[in-house]
Amino acid sequence: MVRKLRGYVLAGVFVFLAAAGFFWWAFLIPAGRVFQLYDRDRGQVVLSVPIRPGDRLSLEIEHSFEHIPWYEYYTVTEDYQFNLDAIAVAGYGAGIPAEMDVPTRIEDGLVWMEEINSVFPRFSWITSDKYMKTFTLNEQEIFDFRSLPDASRIRGEIIKKRGYLSDV
Repeated sequence: MVRKLRGYVLAGVFVFLAAAGFFWWAFLIPAGRVFQLYDRDRGQVVLSVPIRPGDRLSLEIEHSFEHIPWYEYYTVTEDYQFNLDAIAVAGYGAGIPAEMDVPTRIEDGLVWMEEINSVFPRFSWITSDKYMKTFTLNEQEIFDFRSLPDASRIRGEIIKKRGYLSDV
């Protein structure tokens, strides 16, 4: 009888440890970082992708007044922020920085301003279904802002993912 009871206790301990280990793996263990776009009005994540230091992000927009292409290029820093490396714009006009003290060149009809090195902890946008276009990660399109309702309030940030089965 004691031997049988000991077997049940050991089996129970094993089941408890297995369940605790699974819970830890699924919901608590650090599982890396993800870049998220979050719709603040609807309270939902519209994009979540793994991200690492050194990854490159780019944003394509159309200037709302000048109607010319505008590109922004970022690198993810070691402390998981966004370093604005460069912008490329098809000219100068309203709202386009014309007097930045950075290397500037003209190539393929675009004015390139490089080595900007301005760091952002997160992005906050009010989107345009006409003028905000695509967002890429390492030259792969990951999001098209035109898929959102006009004037969506979007936050882009890098967060720690906890557990391999959790949302955050």
